[in-house]
Amino acid sequence: MQDPKTYQEVSNMQKRDLEVILKEYQSEWKHKDARIMDIGCADGSATIRLWKKYIPQNFKTLVGSDKSLACVNFAKKHYESEKVKFMTLDIEKEIPNELKGCFDHVVSNYVFHWAQQQEKSFSNIYEMLAKDGKCLIIFLGNCNIFENYRTLSRTSTWNSYIKEVKTKFMSPYHDSQDPETEIKNLMKKIGFRDISVKVHELSFDFIRGIDEFSDMMKCLNPFEGLENKWEDFIADYVQLDPNASTIVYQLLVVSGKK
Repeated sequence: MQDPKTYQEVSNMQKRDLEVILKEYQSEWKHKDARIMDIGCADGSATIRLWKKYIPQNFKTLVGSDKSLACVNFAKKHYESEKVKFMTLDIEKEIPNELKGCFDHVVSNYVFHWAQQQEKSFSNIYEMLAKDGKCLIIFLGNCNIFENYRTLSRTSTWNSYIKEVKTKFMSPYHDSQDPETEIKNLMKKIGFRDISVKVHELSFDFIRGIDEFSDMMKCLNPFEGLENKWEDFIADYVQLDPNASTIVYQLLVVSGKK
């Protein structure tokens, strides 16, 4: 992501869902000196305004991480403090030894559907947790956006731009008939205990309609060159799906203990 400022303004769906989940999860936090890692902090606003709002206020440290240097620099400039820090980290790659076993909670919101290396990503979370540490991971399963992109990727107009849609854009669980069992089995294999996977069927309507949807998707765009054709791409997207300003999706809420 190269435009964290705009993403901050248009990530209302992500923030709405996070706050709903955190209201249910309040009793699960360590209540003193908690060390917390937020995977995929983006612009940092959710880290500071939502995660920090719902965790016990006598936490020891809250670290927001993202693989985008632009996001991390933005977050550092606007939100870093004595107890809140930001760093670059790619959850699909090897993590530094100094992060292993260091956190009582590892959390993530709207990130893991981008991770194609699911086992590596969940294993890294397990490695970062201290003994009895807990994770809370929130991300997309099936979603109409993924299906629409896949349909457009099969057209001659857009194939050369988004032909890697399955590996660069779609959730690994978009086509899954039973994401709950898949994720539970994966986490058991890694070593997690007290595993919970809940599937929520949700929808979201953008207040500014297609314009807001377009702004959000442009911020999240992983396809090189597509930004130069963005208006034409969105026009074809809307022609394919006239209800494009409404997202219909599965939200996967995953927790477990080391």
